[in-house]
Amino acid sequence: MPHSRKRPSAANRLYAEWVAVALIATLLVTSLVLGRLTDRLDHIIYDHALIASGRPPPDDIVIVAIDNRSLQAIGRWPWPRSIHARALDRLAEARPRAIGYDVLFVEPTADDALLAASVLKSPTYLPMVIDVPGPNGAAYSIALPSGLLKEAAAGIAQVSLHFDGDRVIRKAYLEEGGGGRSWLQLAALMAGIEPLGSPGRRDEGLWQERPVMIPYGGGAGHIRTISFIDLIEGRVPAEILAGRYVLIGATADGMGDGYPTPTSGETSLMAGVEIQAQLLDALLRGDAIVPVSDRWELALATAALWILLIGFLRLSPRRTANLAVGLSIAILLLVLGLFRFGHIWLPPSAALIGLLFVYPLWGWRRLQAISTYMTDELRDLQAETDIFPRNARYPGSREVTQQASLLRQAIDRLRDLRRFLSDAIGRLPDALFVTGLDGRLALTNAEGRRLARRLGTPVETGTDLRALLELFRPAGTGHLSPFASDAPAQGAGEAVTEGGGCYEIRYVAQRDAANTHVGWIIRIVDISPLKQAERHREEALQLLSHDMRAPQSAIISLLHGPETGIPKAIANRIENLANRTLDLAEDFVQLARAEAKPLAIEPVDLNDVVIDAADTLWPTARARNIRVEIEGAYDAPHLVDGDRQLLTRAVINLIGNAIKYSEEGMIVHCSLSEADDHVRITIADRGAGMTEQQLAGLFARFQQGPREGVGLGLAFVRTVVARHHGTINCTSAPGEGSSFIIGLHKSDADPFAEAGE
Repeated sequence: MPHSRKRPSAANRLYAEWVAVALIATLLVTSLVLGRLTDRLDHIIYDHALIASGRPPPDDIVIVAIDNRSLQAIGRWPWPRSIHARALDRLAEARPRAIGYDVLFVEPTADDALLAASVLKSPTYLPMVIDVPGPNGAAYSIALPSGLLKEAAAGIAQVSLHFDGDRVIRKAYLEEGGGGRSWLQLAALMAGIEPLGSPGRRDEGLWQERPVMIPYGGGAGHIRTISFIDLIEGRVPAEILAGRYVLIGATADGMGDGYPTPTSGETSLMAGVEIQAQLLDALLRGDAIVPVSDRWELALATAALWILLIGFLRLSPRRTANLAVGLSIAILLLVLGLFRFGHIWLPPSAALIGLLFVYPLWGWRRLQAISTYMTDELRDLQAETDIFPRNARYPGSREVTQQASLLRQAIDRLRDLRRFLSDAIGRLPDALFVTGLDGRLALTNAEGRRLARRLGTPVETGTDLRALLELFRPAGTGHLSPFASDAPAQGAGEAVTEGGGCYEIRYVAQRDAANTHVGWIIRIVDISPLKQAERHREEALQLLSHDMRAPQSAIISLLHGPETGIPKAIANRIENLANRTLDLAEDFVQLARAEAKPLAIEPVDLNDVVIDAADTLWPTARARNIRVEIEGAYDAPHLVDGDRQLLTRAVINLIGNAIKYSEEGMIVHCSLSEADDHVRITIADRGAGMTEQQLAGLFARFQQGPREGVGLGLAFVRTVVARHHGTINCTSAPGEGSSFIIGLHKSDADPFAEAGE
């Protein structure tokens, strides 16, 4: 017997590895997104995309810079507010569209009234201060412009900037607030954006909403800038400022208002006022970049990952590699397209890292699973015993040398098997032919060549075998040739030739390892001697069933005739012996036909079989005052596929034996039941019973019980049950009766349809 142990198949191993890889990769991308672990890489991609998509300087924004030259001309900072009032007066003469004064005026001074009057001359927006944390344990504190300035300003805005993890300014929140109040970013307020507020918030802390990525058009100095001193001294033409947005803020060294940005380079900084100008330019043109939430970033990463994971199951390794490359390119194109045309930033790093991680991981696990499975199968193959003697070879101690050695042994075994099959086919006693789909002979054996020569149609490789098959004429039902238009994939039938020979022809489709139909295998067996033996057998049965019965029947008739002069005791003995001879002939004929008769298979209700058998034996049972009880035959149909006549005869034999071995007045119990797709017939009596020695040879021919009989009835029952692929068992003990149990497979036929018929 081959040595084997249960283990997962290669496909099951791969599925298990796939599930593990899928779970690990999904957890990885989820951690990358929710843990913000790819922010630095996403920032690099964003910065390069931003630099590549620069735009020209805006024509409607001007920065008035408090620069080094202005500090040298006016004096050290902070300046008196009268200086700022002069600047606003100059701007009012040019009639700008709006002014954003990025300078804090939170402490009251004596010049506040003067400055407030100048603020009123133009739509001027002033900043406030949000300190986090606030004094005395407060979450934050607010410092608004002082006194009259707060009332004079067109609006109060916040100018808070937020660093990313690499300390670069890329993002701004258009609205911040707390305690039921909210303030817009200075650029948002100047652009006319309306605040949304926070009616649903209950927390007392500071909150930020409406984040945008600032699409810097260039580095420091990208926005048109004029010096503060040139403005107040009247050296700036009015047309430069007329109808434009003007932002005033510090750009001088040491003012502490410079920040690194993606476009400012590694060594330079961009002033806060210019960052506000860049943001204002983006808001005015609708170019502000909106970052997506973590949910969308996770959706992109998991979607790309699972597309590749499904590709692992359905595509070849080469196509999977193409899919991985295609997904990576598609992700980058999607992100850049959304950035350029949709003004949306969708970070791609988590998705790209997920693909980069899962592809080699799956390749490793797939190879490992296949390697492990192949090694296990080769070891099992090596452990199997077969008929081929071979030199023992031992695999090396390393994995690669083990596999190479095991594979070499498997190849040697395959070659031995091929040689064995060649020798076995060549020595088969039956004619065997292997052809292609076109009927051309590919292989035959010596007996096949002898048969073809005997029939006058020699065959060689390449010969059309249909010419040989045309010499056979059907001798019954069945398909003789696979080349007929209506031939099934396999068939069999009997045929005769002109010379009087009888043959059995069987064929089956030949398939390759991919289960593709490539040809036919045809076997032709000469059954002429078997047919002759069957004729002799039928003649012998005829002799038993007619020629031997006739004299015995005549003897019995003579004994029942007029006075013969034979003493009655002797006449009774002669009659008993004649009846035994008739029973012997009848049982022998029935047994012989049960062994050889073709079964007429049909759905049979065993209820009818048991009832018919009991009705047949009713006179015999009544003569001995024995009652035959039937249980379960009226509950529901009990269908099996079988020969109704043979099954009925078998049940008659069993009930007849039960009656024979029961005493007068006893009961023979018959029951039907179903269990485990089987129908069981149980026939039990409370008669004489049997010893263990009698049970051992119970179903042998001519095995007699304690009372007279010919000993063929149970042999007949066993033959019928065996031909129906069933089981028969007997339990018995002396004085306790016997129980016979027949088990037959249930039929697939519809019992209700059968009952309706």
